[in-house]
Amino acid sequence: MFKIIVKIEILILIILFQTCYSQIKPDYARLIRGQDEVYYHVPVGLCEDYPEETTTMEIIRNDFELLKRTGVDLLRISFGWDAIEYEKDKYDWLFWDDFVKLAVDEYGITLIPYICYTPRWNSEGDSLNFWNHTPIDYDEFGEFVGDLVKRYKNRIFSWELWNEPDITVYWSGTAEDYSRLVKIGSKSVREADPDAIIVLGGLAHRTEFTLELFRDHNISPYVDVVNIHNYFETWHSFPVERIVDYIGEIYDIVQRYGNNQSIWMAEVGYSTFRKGGYVSSIYDANYEYEHTPAYQAVDLFKRLTLVLSTQKIAAVAWYEIKDLPQSEEVIGDEYNNRHLGVVFSDYTPKPAEKSLVFFNKLFSQKYKTVDQNVKIECPVGSESQVYCFENQDGSVIIVGWLKTKIFGKHAHDDSGDAKDNRKEVVKLTLPGSFQTNAAMYDHLGNETTRKSIKISGQNTVLENIELNGDRVTIIKLNK
Repeated sequence: MFKIIVKIEILILIILFQTCYSQIKPDYARLIRGQDEVYYHVPVGLCEDYPEETTTMEIIRNDFELLKRTGVDLLRISFGWDAIEYEKDKYDWLFWDDFVKLAVDEYGITLIPYICYTPRWNSEGDSLNFWNHTPIDYDEFGEFVGDLVKRYKNRIFSWELWNEPDITVYWSGTAEDYSRLVKIGSKSVREADPDAIIVLGGLAHRTEFTLELFRDHNISPYVDVVNIHNYFETWHSFPVERIVDYIGEIYDIVQRYGNNQSIWMAEVGYSTFRKGGYVSSIYDANYEYEHTPAYQAVDLFKRLTLVLSTQKIAAVAWYEIKDLPQSEEVIGDEYNNRHLGVVFSDYTPKPAEKSLVFFNKLFSQKYKTVDQNVKIECPVGSESQVYCFENQDGSVIIVGWLKTKIFGKHAHDDSGDAKDNRKEVVKLTLPGSFQTNAAMYDHLGNETTRKSIKISGQNTVLENIELNGDRVTIIKLNK
């Protein structure tokens, strides 16, 4: 009898999952990628944390004004269970009532919050180490989630359940423990707002954790979106280009064990911290430009291009808006966590802000990847990366660079001061005819030159395209 009841509950959840998308508010419907969409626009947002103890309305307004001037309207935030429900069944909503109203009503921001962490009164941990531990009573999480969603369901239509549960820094339990939390939280969201999007807590990097959730713990009926994070070349030794494989692994898990859930990368970043060649306990810089404000802007363009190239991501958000001041506490890496913003802590822009604006302007239409249709001729042993996108209006965007990190090929220099004098010249052949002059840009949107193109039969040929290691080359071809 128990098995029959469980199966009926799962069937009900699947029916709700399959029917709710038609009811999603348009600002949130754009965050779900349809299986049959050929052209798709990936919204690019930002992330920020707002600890109630140190955040002021001035800080919030300054952040929102930055979003306004950059044209970004998607923001990932966190609701702290531990701060809001400070005692069992006692809530402090004042800060968040003002925040949500200002964000949505005045600034038109689409909020995609995650819900965490465990309050002291319900934690298996001790009085000092409690927030990342499993709850004593999981049902209390469901009760809090239900109250939270009911309170803001007219302004927020997406709810992510926890953050980076695959690493012990943020979740002390197992995948099975986390699946229990998600199932309870998911039911509460569905009861409070059947049309809301339910997001699996953003994965730090352990894809086997996601596999276990889907394969062994039947998490699929309870979530609409799978969120993953990425900090390759900061907190991971992998080259940034491995993002493509990382996304592919998650996509394969969803295809095999899921129900066509969309995938977000709603936390991705690259720090501007380094001390000599040292970046983190996992990554050392080789070239002198790595992990500088100037190169962060280059990396942002590379990283977002790689995400788009997979055609598997529905939304992405860069972490974060601003660097953290020295007075603010951080969890984990004291150094890199303070230097991830697109602006400095006083809101002075870093080059990354301009790079983000140009990226969103360049990729403002719906597009598709056309790498398979483009012939690339490059030197033997090439280190080049070239990605091609076709817009709905027929124009083509080409982004190319040389890899910064290649395992076993670049000799490591402990000083981190190696000069990067690499240069490659490639030739591209694309099907179709375009205007005779192609615009070439740098990652900040500065037009660097006009490139004459050659029409050869039914193809367009771009010769002598120079790629360099410390920058990206961007070409726009118009019909």
